[in-house]
Amino acid sequence: MRMKTLTCLGAAALMALPTIASAQDPAPAADAAAEQTYRLKIRTVAPKASPWGKLLVKLARNLKKESAGRIKVKVYWQSKSEPAAVRQCLRGKVGGIAVSNGALSSAVPELMATEMPYLFDNYGQADRAFSASAPIMKEIMGNAGFIYALRGENGFRHFASKDGFITSPGDLAGKKMRSQPAKNHLAMYKALGATPSPIQVAEVPTSLANNTVTGYDNTLLFGKLANWADNIKYVSLSGHIYQGAVIAWCKPWFDGLPADLQAILTKSRPKLEKVGLKLVRAFNDKKMPSQYADAGIEVKSLSGGQKAAFKSATASVESEFRGATTEAGRKLLDSLKNNR
Repeated sequence: MRMKTLTCLGAAALMALPTIASAQDPAPAADAAAEQTYRLKIRTVAPKASPWGKLLVKLARNLKKESAGRIKVKVYWQSKSEPAAVRQCLRGKVGGIAVSNGALSSAVPELMATEMPYLFDNYGQADRAFSASAPIMKEIMGNAGFIYALRGENGFRHFASKDGFITSPGDLAGKKMRSQPAKNHLAMYKALGATPSPIQVAEVPTSLANNTVTGYDNTLLFGKLANWADNIKYVSLSGHIYQGAVIAWCKPWFDGLPADLQAILTKSRPKLEKVGLKLVRAFNDKKMPSQYADAGIEVKSLSGGQKAAFKSATASVESEFRGATTEAGRKLLDSLKNNR
């Protein structure tokens, strides 16, 4: 019995030796994790040569530096479809997306609250509202599988047409217009008597050329860079929807990262956001009007009264949203309206 007890004690001592050694020596697994690199694939419909492209390039450089090269960014520019990029994000096929709020609403419908017709009259209102409502947006996105990284902007959307200015709701009656697929955009066109067509971004130029649609709404900058403006003759500065954008990380990819890299990816970057907004606004408001004029496209501003008529005609869009959305969606809309 004494021999058996000694044998058991000896075996226990031998089993303890690896534990003692691991406490004294560096942990190989921890070292490997600290040295492991992670490939971050980002999809966007934006071209590299654009303000949005500059923002993403700056962000990629920052991430590389702050992670000591452990985060390697690859951006896939000018993806054909924003909703497709959103779906890939949910499946973990990519690590990040840079998309409009309207596109992200295909998976996070509460975000349609940010794109109600005539929700904002100017950038100041949008900036105050988005700043105050950011915590709500982050929570809503997180619950849906998207990790908020950075605010962006597409800007104020305007009506563009092949066959005349659109200065009143009646001017859209019977027109076939390219619409963003988001429900509130489709509802807006229906409220104005138009037929909306949610054609993919890359297919719009061809659809305009063959008259599948005779117009669209978007920002001056995006219309120019996406070659949509090549097929239109009139732009009405309606400013009917302010469209924000976001860079978001995809939860299936993000959850596989070590905590220190997650912290880098989610740190607040107000200076970088400010640079991105400033670039987009400079192009939309200062550079694009002259470029459109040089291309022979007529640009016309709408009066306050004309905008008011559009706002009245599209009031049902907000009512429909409130009736269909979740409590979180209504909370977000109220926050945006109360903090303009």
